[in-house]
Amino acid sequence: MRNAVRYHPRRWLSRCFRGACIGLVLAIGTTWLGVSYDFPTDAAILSGMNAPECASVRAVPAGSRLAAPLPDSDLCLSFFLYRVSFANAADDAQSYRTWVLEQRVGEFWQLIGYVLILWFAALCCIALVAAAVKRLIRSLRHEHRPGSGI
Repeated sequence: MRNAVRYHPRRWLSRCFRGACIGLVLAIGTTWLGVSYDFPTDAAILSGMNAPECASVRAVPAGSRLAAPLPDSDLCLSFFLYRVSFANAADDAQSYRTWVLEQRVGEFWQLIGYVLILWFAALCCIALVAAAVKRLIRSLRHEHRPGSGI
């Protein structure tokens, strides 16, 4: 007795939809991980912000590259480079973390459009390949049917 597998179009469509959603979530997650890698929270900057010997760096106006002398302490060097490089550089840890998060979100919204276009293109390619394989399997089954004269 042959064990017949019934074709359920809704089950197949549901699986395809779940696969597309999983691909979408992976694309969004990968984009966020890439953005987090591009804009890390630097521990050296945070330790310089919290160190009492870096008070002179904290007093330096943000974005003043040429007006500020280099700090004597190596602990303050990363904090100094951050402070003089950006015109809106924060001088406390919470503001710095907020600034990093804003940079991440901004970069994410710049990239997500391209990522979604690539996701859709990959989805279309997978659908075309699946349709071609399905058509090939159907044609092979039709040729090898008993009584087809071949």
